[in-house]
Amino acid sequence: MSAPAALTAAIIGLGRMGGPMADNAARAGVDLRVFDISAAAVAPRVELGAVATASPAEAADGASVVSLVVFDDAQATEVITGPDGVLRTLAPGSVVAVHTTVTLDTIHALAAAAQAQGVHLLDAGISGGEEGAAGGTLLTMVGGTTEAVEIARPFLDTFSKEVLHAGPLGAGMALKLARNAAGYSMMAVVHESMVLADAAGVDLDQLRHVISETGVLKQAMSSFLLGGPAPLPDDDTSQMRTAMEHLARLGDKDLAHTLDLAGRLDLDLPLTTITRAEFPGVARLTRLPD
Repeated sequence: MSAPAALTAAIIGLGRMGGPMADNAARAGVDLRVFDISAAAVAPRVELGAVATASPAEAADGASVVSLVVFDDAQATEVITGPDGVLRTLAPGSVVAVHTTVTLDTIHALAAAAQAQGVHLLDAGISGGEEGAAGGTLLTMVGGTTEAVEIARPFLDTFSKEVLHAGPLGAGMALKLARNAAGYSMMAVVHESMVLADAAGVDLDQLRHVISETGVLKQAMSSFLLGGPAPLPDDDTSQMRTAMEHLARLGDKDLAHTLDLAGRLDLDLPLTTITRAEFPGVARLTRLPD
């Protein structure tokens, strides 16, 4: 995607995500300034036309948007408010987009520091991994004012397939954290299923095939919380209530059999055990497909 004329921006942090994001921005024609402590990370971006700088403050000088793709809260705080931080040089009305996954306390503290200098701050969680960063197809989840989002959007668009304005400050990070919670939990549960299958002598390639071909993860997402949780009808004989109660019984039966098999194989499946205990509540919040 090409950038609007005269768009000057900066990216601080050129690691596995920030580097490819910078590549896409440079190829889109952004007047791009970059900073990273690794000269090896900076060099390929310079070859694409970006300007190397000696500090975050120098990178931010003259930029309308600065993206931070650093490791953690401490680095984000240093890069924004430190002695050589971007707030030293950013002009009022410019925007800092924090892509690093940090706490909401950090987001609000940094936003207050930025606001004191007339600078907007956005929490702008990114999802799509290295492949998405390289392909310019990240999904960027943004929290902040509409004004700040619209200032930053042309730059964010250079490495995003979608820039989703999630709500006020903190909403983008909350959405990213909720997404990550689902992702890590699914990884852990799938790992448990692989441990069980392997112990039972099942070929793991067959398990992968079955999970893929039967759409287990897609099925879970398509039926769960479609449109948000709905209150149960008062009529105990309602079709919806009957379906939910059936799902709860079915889940309990299947999970009980799963744990019975695990016990016979002398396996501890803590996530599956918790899931069985919690599943009746999950079923009550589930909307089954029509």
